[in-house]
Amino acid sequence: MFWNLKFLLVIFWVASILIATCTTNARAFLFDQSINYDFEPRPAVSELLIVNDIDFYDDFYLLQKVGHFASFGILYLLVLNWLRKSQLAFMICAIFGGITEVLQLYFNRNGRLFDAFIDLAGILFAFAIYHFIRSLKRTAPSAENN
Repeated sequence: MFWNLKFLLVIFWVASILIATCTTNARAFLFDQSINYDFEPRPAVSELLIVNDIDFYDDFYLLQKVGHFASFGILYLLVLNWLRKSQLAFMICAIFGGITEVLQLYFNRNGRLFDAFIDLAGILFAFAIYHFIRSLKRTAPSAENN
């Protein structure tokens, strides 16, 4: 059934990512639980290519990147649990990660391709962990053979 709990968990997580993506002030969202939207109908798409604002020494910047990594890793696991197709789940999550970066530009946020790569790294990490655990289960001797 399409409208099952697994699907609803995916929708909830996607909605959570979209709320965090589109709120204008990430710091106010995280620390004050304040959600504000400021729509920009003509964003500068070239901002996706900016890399000179990467600063892993800034605690808040690092927190945001960990959030990207973790939220898309979790999204992959939720989509995988729903669809049961690893590669399809991977593609859906990777495309969604790219879309969220473009979407941020429309809400006066800093959409960056660099962040899409961090999203992708989180997806790849979850993908690798899933396949590693799956391979362990396949190679583990079953209780019947002992």
